[in-house]
Amino acid sequence: MLEIKDLETFIYAVENSSLTVTSEKLGVDQSTVTKRINNIEKKLKGKLFNRKSRPLQLTHFGEKVYFKGRYILEQMEQLEYFYQQETLTYQAKIKIGVPITLVDDLSEYISERYKHDHYLTEVEMQSGWGRSLIQQVAEGELALAIVMIPSNLNFSSHLYFEQIGTLPLVIVSLKNGIKQHTSLERCSKKGWVIHPEGCCFRECLNIELKQRKLFLYANKEIFGIEPQLHSILNGDGLGIFPKPFIDQHAAFNSNLEIMAVDDFNVSLNVGIIYADQQHLNEVNYFAGILRERYF
Repeated sequence: MLEIKDLETFIYAVENSSLTVTSEKLGVDQSTVTKRINNIEKKLKGKLFNRKSRPLQLTHFGEKVYFKGRYILEQMEQLEYFYQQETLTYQAKIKIGVPITLVDDLSEYISERYKHDHYLTEVEMQSGWGRSLIQQVAEGELALAIVMIPSNLNFSSHLYFEQIGTLPLVIVSLKNGIKQHTSLERCSKKGWVIHPEGCCFRECLNIELKQRKLFLYANKEIFGIEPQLHSILNGDGLGIFPKPFIDQHAAFNSNLEIMAVDDFNVSLNVGIIYADQQHLNEVNYFAGILRERYF
């Protein structure tokens, strides 16, 4: 059996992109961090990190372990408060997918709303990249998934997509940092703080750069919008985010700004993907939540 401490250490290492920071946050020495990660690799018989990359970069296998491990830890955290929950016999449970880039913002919001509106049912959320969530819907593991996808992405014929709206992507920098970077080419030379492979934000940016025969220079690959914004504030590079996210953060942090990049005009389609039309009522319900939150 995997040790929870080993799994927790691995999750910390991924989300902080640093063994040193992980050891500091967990209050253990770095050799202990390395040992715990090695324990997981031995038990699962696969490499989690590309040891030659700096900062830390997940292997394809490591990415799968991260998403599953993160979900397990989230479920364990919920168990800690299980005694506070009402002792109801749930008549049904709906499993939905939430993209990792939205889970911090939406999970509590959805849970509270759904519990109030559907007190005899339970919602279970699975986080992951858009492509993995779409696959889980296609295979019947999820009833539906909230997704943010590039406009040119095609679905299998048996999947349905309910579009809610579009979110413009913007390039974000440290305020008063690089005013002269008004083109995507100049921004590209500065480098990016960005999610690892699989993120729709990164995919959209990469498409735009390739069209101009430019390369994506990832100064720092890190999970989570909050850690990315912190890195941008540290001067580690530029970021790319949906504009409503930055509008919310700008209200609390005046040191961030949206750059006026003349040749960057990209949006993501936001909506719900599902495979079975018996879930139309749920689709409409969660569509309403998305409209309230972002549109």
